[in-house]
Amino acid sequence: MNLLLTCLLCLTVALLLLWGMLAPGRIYQLPFLVGVMAVSFLLPQLPGLMDDRFLPRGAYERMAAFTILCLAAAWLGWSSTQKPVAFLRRNFGERRLLIVSAVLSVIGAYFYFKLSRLPGDMVVGVQMSGVPVIYLFVARLMTYGLALGVLCLARRTSLFAFSIVAFDLVFYLDRIVVTGKRAEAIELVAIFAVAFWFHRGWLAPRTIALAGVLLGTFLMNSMGDYRAITRANSGPIWQDIGQIDVSANFRATLQEGGLEVRNAILRIDHAATSLEFDYGKFHWNRLVFNYVPSQLVGEAAKRSLMLKTPPMARDYNALTGTTETGMADAFQSFWYFGAAKFFLIAYLLARLWASAKEGQAAGQLVYMLSAVPAMHVVSHQTDWVIMAWVHMVLFLVPSLALAVVPVRRPHADPLAPGRLVHS
Repeated sequence: MNLLLTCLLCLTVALLLLWGMLAPGRIYQLPFLVGVMAVSFLLPQLPGLMDDRFLPRGAYERMAAFTILCLAAAWLGWSSTQKPVAFLRRNFGERRLLIVSAVLSVIGAYFYFKLSRLPGDMVVGVQMSGVPVIYLFVARLMTYGLALGVLCLARRTSLFAFSIVAFDLVFYLDRIVVTGKRAEAIELVAIFAVAFWFHRGWLAPRTIALAGVLLGTFLMNSMGDYRAITRANSGPIWQDIGQIDVSANFRATLQEGGLEVRNAILRIDHAATSLEFDYGKFHWNRLVFNYVPSQLVGEAAKRSLMLKTPPMARDYNALTGTTETGMADAFQSFWYFGAAKFFLIAYLLARLWASAKEGQAAGQLVYMLSAVPAMHVVSHQTDWVIMAWVHMVLFLVPSLALAVVPVRRPHADPLAPGRLVHS
């Protein structure tokens, strides 16, 4: 049964990738991106766990079956709508947007610089807390500035937009190289790819995209070694990085399995055995954890805001730095009905894509900033994209409000797509 379900899971992932390869632009859509995350993150961990005698009986089969259900739900959620988000239909002045982009970039870059001055053992491959968290929280503004700059540059080449993008890339690439952040690297590609696809029709060859997926799958299992080097030296030592045995790391994952999928198996099995579920309380607690600063309200007050959820199994002790996958928290919330989380996230992303396709500048911006967090429903948790949206509401929406311009045509359709206008 393990082998059959593993084959079905591999087939499901292959179908998502094939779906993305069959039409132009689909490689930027969520079903394909979810397939990319599954093939690079999940599948290499399965062979070593498929016949693991130390796992609870039936636990692997349950995880594999539920993962198939979640991936199918993501595809169904994406396919069920093509309705744009009316709220995002706003016109923005290009010069105003570039000024906003520049201000956000400078603020974010300052905090990225402050973050880069901290010792590597505080920010690389560890659970950050305190000052580094504050720096990283505000440094996210630079990503917004970069996305706005790229969006304007894709629409019309200008020295102002090019200067903002070049400035941001210095800091952004430094963080990617120093900390080995895969999410930031993928997000950087997504920002440029989506912006230039919608405004200039540029599309990366699908064969190259697929080759990149396979290469990323091969390299992903060596990121721990890369981060260990940069953490110890507060930066990359290329001689040491060149000695990382990528092939051996990949073979070890195939033979022994991965900690992340093992975590998911144990979490799902415990929820299925105990029949104790949090019914979505997980998301409220994550919201409190991420957005209520204990430095201001105190640790006791912060804990009092959190809701009681079912305890972890007594023998469960996840290694720091590993994830539990979105399948684990989805099952922990609603049993097999937790796949609805994947459906809902895909549905909302599909509406953002429809807004972007319609020509809405805000839709394009929000989609390019949401795609990578949404991919992480497979590898990390289903709250990643929700937390990204909350951050956007707090910082990006007020910033965009400063760049809104009224429609100048006296008889303009009030539902006309929101676009960038030269002003």
